[in-house]
Amino acid sequence: MNYPAFDNPDFAYESGVHMGDGSLSGGLSADYRYVISGNKKKETQYYVEVLVPLIKDLYCISPTIAFQNNSVYLRVYSKELVLFKHRELGFPIGPKRGLRIPSFAISSRQSTANALSGLYDTDGSVKIRHDKSGEYPRISFSQKDDGPIRQTKTLLRSFGISSTMYRCESFDARSGKVYTQWCLDINGFENFDIFVNKIGTRSPYVRERMQAVEAVR
Repeated sequence: MNYPAFDNPDFAYESGVHMGDGSLSGGLSADYRYVISGNKKKETQYYVEVLVPLIKDLYCISPTIAFQNNSVYLRVYSKELVLFKHRELGFPIGPKRGLRIPSFAISSRQSTANALSGLYDTDGSVKIRHDKSGEYPRISFSQKDDGPIRQTKTLLRSFGISSTMYRCESFDARSGKVYTQWCLDINGFENFDIFVNKIGTRSPYVRERMQAVEAVR
């Protein structure tokens, strides 16, 4: 296994990806593995063309791609990688509680932009909103805990991007439970333009969505 340089912008981006859709497992009752999961229809191209080469280049490890129902999974079975991410970067093994973007990934403006890009590409969305004044774009993030959302809001502000943080609840009819998430919205073309130019995306699907926003100006 290779250990990436902490000033490598791709390492910052991959840490943002981990924040969004990554997880670690391992221990007495489970194999040590790093998994990234996403939407099969929307993200398979991104996983194959972007994330697989990224993991290979950063860690000198070849991940596997698997599909189940409507999901695509990138899996890396490596105790060394799991423990490195847990001990050195602070990513939890198991449930993603107390999650934060690692300090190295936000130590410079370039690293911060890449980390936010990785987080957005895996855990964000962009839509066109309609109100009485017309149409405008909305970029949204959500996480189970408020910590990552507060951190992201602060980091976005350093780029001149304003955002709105709030708690949202959804009812799951299958389980009969109400689930709480923390959400972050970035509204308007001014914020959208800064985001596109200073943070950007590596995802083909997200790029298409951003181009669709441009079409309504």
